[in-house]
Amino acid sequence: MSCPACGSNTTGKISVSQYFCWNCFVEFNEAHEIFEIEEDGNLILQGKNN
Repeated sequence: MSCPACGSNTTGKISVSQYFCWNCFVEFNEAHEIFEIEEDGNLILQGKNN
């Protein structure tokens, strides 16, 4: 699956419907919602790319 934030194919599956991009270091889901990872590990919704 390609990253909805940067378009990279350097992604990995981290749970049933959650993915991580090794290029831009964001998490995203199958609905293309993009999450930024905070220092404490919490996820902050950044937006949705279609």
